[in-house]
Amino acid sequence: MDSGGESKNPNLEDLMRLGANTAKAGNRDNARVIFRQVLAADKRNVGAWLWMASLAENDIDRRRYYETVLKLNPNNATARKKLSEMDRTVQRGENASVRLGIIILVILVVAVVAVGVAVFVITRVPR
Repeated sequence: MDSGGESKNPNLEDLMRLGANTAKAGNRDNARVIFRQVLAADKRNVGAWLWMASLAENDIDRRRYYETVLKLNPNNATARKKLSEMDRTVQRGENASVRLGIIILVILVVAVVAVGVAVFVITRVPR
């Protein structure tokens, strides 16, 4: 029943190519499905994990995928660079939040002092 000796099932390299082409064509959902198939067959496939990171729907998943790459290959430059970029982005956001918090606190302190001064002045005015 073999029709020429070729398997009808794609191998992992074929799936990786198909996933990459699908992702490049803009079909992110189908590309993720394909890369999940690769990972179901080979959990240590660094290329598939990197593609999953690039296709992730959120930063939590993206970070998890890059961290998985580094567990498999601690010297992977792409994962290290991307995680470093993500860390810098988080740090900038945290710094902006702290600055905003300090500004709000200063405004509140000034408002409380102004109200206190106004109450003091009003209560000291002779009637």
